Amino acid sequence: MRTYSARSIIDSKSRKHSKITPHLVVGFLISLIGFGVLVQGFRWQIIESEKFITLARSQYLENQRQPTSRGIIYASDSTVLAVDQPVWVVYASLSNDSREREKFFNGKEKYISTVSAILNLPQDELEEKITDKFMYFKIKGGVSTEKKGALEKANIFGEGTEGLGLYFEREEQRVYPNGNLAAHILGFIGKNSVGEDVGQYGIEGFYFGDITGQEGYTYEEKDSQGNVILTAEYEPILPRQGKSFTVTIVPSIQQKVEKALKEGVQKNQSKSGSAIVMNPNTGAIIAMANYPDYNPNEYWKVTDPWIFKNKAISDVYEYGSVHKPITVAIGLESGKVKDDFICNDSTGSLKVYDKTIYTWNKQPSGKLTLGGMLEKSNNPCIAQVALKTGHEYYYPKLKEFGIGSIIGVGLQDEATGSLQPYESWTKLDLAVTSFGQSIAATPLQIISAISTIANEGKRMRPYVISEVQEIDDVIKYKPQIMAQPISESTAKKVAHMMEGVVRVGESRFFFNRDIPEYSVAGKTGTAQIPLLDRAGYYDDRTNTTFVGFSPVENAQMIMLVRLEEPKLNTFSASTAVPVWINIFKAIADDLEIPKQ
Repeated sequence: MRTYSARSIIDSKSRKHSKITPHLVVGFLISLIGFGVLVQGFRWQIIESEKFITLARSQYLENQRQPTSRGIIYASDSTVLAVDQPVWVVYASLSNDSREREKFFNGKEKYISTVSAILNLPQDELEEKITDKFMYFKIKGGVSTEKKGALEKANIFGEGTEGLGLYFEREEQRVYPNGNLAAHILGFIGKNSVGEDVGQYGIEGFYFGDITGQEGYTYEEKDSQGNVILTAEYEPILPRQGKSFTVTIVPSIQQKVEKALKEGVQKNQSKSGSAIVMNPNTGAIIAMANYPDYNPNEYWKVTDPWIFKNKAISDVYEYGSVHKPITVAIGLESGKVKDDFICNDSTGSLKVYDKTIYTWNKQPSGKLTLGGMLEKSNNPCIAQVALKTGHEYYYPKLKEFGIGSIIGVGLQDEATGSLQPYESWTKLDLAVTSFGQSIAATPLQIISAISTIANEGKRMRPYVISEVQEIDDVIKYKPQIMAQPISESTAKKVAHMMEGVVRVGESRFFFNRDIPEYSVAGKTGTAQIPLLDRAGYYDDRTNTTFVGFSPVENAQMIMLVRLEEPKLNTFSASTAVPVWINIFKAIADDLEIPKQ
């Protein structure tokens, strides 16, 4: 029998376990390499598959961009309001050719002085970039075709060296030939955060995709020498040229409106002003202006971003007594308020629940007809008309007048307005809404609502785009009736009451003195501005509005003027009305408004 010690058994086992053979090493390395191949294959085929597909295609496919031009914006008389024009990016460029580099650096000083003079650049900017080893850098973008031509013909390095040291890349730049004209309608082409073109405000913002069009691409298969294989598949994506737009604006009228509005805003020391001129029979907007304005060619010079906003469509505000003709019209249409309705205002106030509604001067007006209520702009009596009508009839009619609903005029940043839900309306809401408080709208919505009275009870959709052209296809806008909240008879009655406002009411002095020969109907609106931090209104801040149309029968135009926070005077009759009259006098002949 053999005997073994414990130590010998242990040594024997450790030798067995510690023995590493060459086969094991080779097997391990093969396994490691195989695992690495699997990992790399997974990365190439799954994770980075698109990268290698693109790389492979690039070896036999040629991809070429086919740029397209943006559409043009025309005025109603075919005046060009916005168009693309070619501009150039200028680069300093030099090859590795020793003779070319020698010629360039021998004339370096002349190159710097000539280029900087033509492009209006400091010489030291160029000098510090033109080092002995330079190859390529951008000098300036947005260079006109004329300056590009001057650089090409400068002959900096002598005959036969035209263009040496220069490289030009074409770009398209949006240009607004008439400067500030209709800037708030047009908007502008600006840049986004990554430097790409993007339409902002107005038509440029709302229709940017349509105006821009779509670039084209061609995919051509090529051989190993880079030659196009004519028999291979050809996969072009054709470019789509941007659509062109024609607007309803009449440039000569727009210019006069802008001039008179600017003068009115400055004279009354207002924060801003807006004016809209519209054809009530079609809804076509003849002019729309805001001040302050800006030049879309130099939009980057504007320091206050709110100046870009078209306040005629984006500012929602309580517009005050301009609403009163709408209340009278709804009351008459309901049949609950008769033509001979008389309100006896003996106190200058009306109590509704625990609130008291006052006249503007807190003085009684005595007995008033419906027309007299508008002439005196009497709040308690107008509230009685609304209460007599009842909110179950009044509220739906407000919606038919377009209050609280977006119009969809086709300009960026159009606002909706503010009208409380029907379910939350109380008797007090009805009373204060009747004279234009606790209700808010944009100037465009207000002129649209009042145009119903000017157009025999029919409210047309306001529009600023009359035509869209795409290659040979032309889409023409057709006037559209949005609603008919009141009858022709009611509309004519209220229109003549509004004529009394102009000739007998608080603004009679200006109308009878300045335009006595014209038939005009209208209504003022002076509205306090709500406090920002709590309930209530500022005592010394108002928005003043006047809406008027002419002639009273068969109206050919309707115009709204709104001044924001005038400091010279807080009443509409002394601020908005004179501006309205000045604009009217400037454009009446253009619109062929007949005299009485």
